[in-house]
Amino acid sequence: MTEAFFSSSDTIAAGRLRHLARTAPKGMHHGRNASGSSGASQDFSDFQPYAPGDDIRNVDWNVYARTDQLFIKRFMDERELRVSVILDASRSMGGGRWLFARRLCGMLGLMALAADDHLHFITAGEPAPSVFTAKGARNRYRFLGHLEQLQSPGGSGFAGAAASENLLGASVRYIVTDGLEPPASFRPLFRKLRKSAGEVRMVLVSDDRPDMPAGTRDVRFVDSETGKAVDVTLTASAMHRQQQLRERHFSELAALCREYGIALLEAVEQEGATDFVSRKMRRAGWAR
Repeated sequence: MTEAFFSSSDTIAAGRLRHLARTAPKGMHHGRNASGSSGASQDFSDFQPYAPGDDIRNVDWNVYARTDQLFIKRFMDERELRVSVILDASRSMGGGRWLFARRLCGMLGLMALAADDHLHFITAGEPAPSVFTAKGARNRYRFLGHLEQLQSPGGSGFAGAAASENLLGASVRYIVTDGLEPPASFRPLFRKLRKSAGEVRMVLVSDDRPDMPAGTRDVRFVDSETGKAVDVTLTASAMHRQQQLRERHFSELAALCREYGIALLEAVEQEGATDFVSRKMRRAGWAR
């Protein structure tokens, strides 16, 4: 993993954040991330060595008196989360969007690994999915290396491909996509994910570059998903119509997310992955 792909400052920032889930954790091993409340359960789980930042109220002073070492009592509601990340690897995700999306996945994955949660990552929309599964902070650089070596996307049909995968159960599942497929194509995937326990969150990758060239002229538009081309004469009315179609597309996608109880946040490339996680996700109650 190179500094150019994922900086050491981003690694540190991700390690300080935790995923928040409103549903109960599903893992049977201890972790440091839970449902937002720490140590509320009376059901004892195990001990963990004290680390700076731990709640001193959970120190077991009886153990300290016997061993002269600080240990934290862990409870059942502090069991691990199972964090799943599905990355859109279809053709439209190419270029700078692909780099940004992988960095986003890096932030999401490092947050899970740093909290000793279980991470499952998979790409969909290319001929062969790329899968990474791990637990624990010792795997963070291996995960970043996996993301960095992913080939440029070139497939199509992300939502359909994701729906056909054997997706493991998760406490929190992130769908990282540009959402440029027809909204209806996401319905089978959403229907499948609704049947599995846990929360589903869509991260809609975008950028603030203009979609339409300036001026009135003849241009050729190429569909970023299918590769099909169409010749168009740009006029003010044509550009207005295109903007209306775009707004309707994402409005329909947002409505479909609401129908299936899927939370939605937009991640703008120019704002950066770290800003999205530390600011937008915190504000939405997705992270702390």
